[in-house]
Amino acid sequence: MTRPLLPDRKVWKNSKGVSGIIAAIFLVLIVFFLYANVFTFILIQNTSFQEVVSEVNQRDIDRSIEKLTVSNVNYTVVGDQVRVEAQVKNDGPVSVQIVTLWVIDTTTQKYGYNDALNINMKSGDNLVFTGSNALAVTIEDSNPLDVFTSWFVTDRGNLIPLEKEKGIIVAQLAQGIGSISMDFKQFMYYEFTSSPTNGTVLGIPKKSFTIYSGNYTILACLLTNLDPSGQAVNLTTNSYIWAVTAHAETVKADHWDIAKVVDNKYISTFDFQVLPYGVPTWVYFGPWKPKWCRGVVPVFILLSGRLETSDYGQNIPFIAFNIT
Repeated sequence: MTRPLLPDRKVWKNSKGVSGIIAAIFLVLIVFFLYANVFTFILIQNTSFQEVVSEVNQRDIDRSIEKLTVSNVNYTVVGDQVRVEAQVKNDGPVSVQIVTLWVIDTTTQKYGYNDALNINMKSGDNLVFTGSNALAVTIEDSNPLDVFTSWFVTDRGNLIPLEKEKGIIVAQLAQGIGSISMDFKQFMYYEFTSSPTNGTVLGIPKKSFTIYSGNYTILACLLTNLDPSGQAVNLTTNSYIWAVTAHAETVKADHWDIAKVVDNKYISTFDFQVLPYGVPTWVYFGPWKPKWCRGVVPVFILLSGRLETSDYGQNIPFIAFNIT
């Protein structure tokens, strides 16, 4: 019987060594492949992170250099719609997108907003929102005599106030002649065919400097107490608006005594009128039907009262009426 041939021991040993080398090579290749994938993944993630950081940094830079200048701000009320007129200029080096307008009625402590503006302004653009182009916000129970404050919100998150913050500077103190200033743009008046009595509703105001002598009028002025002491001013019955004829041999004058109006709506018996520090407050005068003055006449506000425990008096060079 012939014995089966067995592989040579050296050949067996050599084949085992080659297999080990091949296995080691495959293992190295697998490790390298996995490492390469992990490295590539980390590199991609790091690149994405750097891009996000760069975008955020650039957005912060763009946000910091946004600069909108808002001027000639005016508010009118039609029903529940508060219409905001303003001139807006982009004085910054980057484009600005205005997305929202907020308005607060500081008199009633109610607010509203318009978040559908989408106003894009390139650097140097100048837009005027007035008349039919005015911006509208809905606030219930707003009155034309209420005091409003407002601001824009940009796409980058900046808040742009439509009025400068109140500061006590000489120019605001009635051109440096007293502690009470008047907002000349907010002057308005109410007309009545007969002399109104207590409880009469004021109705719709007129924003004009022409007054018909055949009607009784109540004048409304927006006054702000900016006394450096920060104390309230209490106006008394000795305050009034005074108009004098410009061309006459003898001085002839008409005057509107200070009046009391409750909630800026109802006429009442006058007792006193407090002007808190820094708060724009409507002060009313009348009713009066001009007897002597006709044509364009100079008008003055004479204010008398108390500044805490001290007497206070001030004459504000007012406006000119055209009394027809």
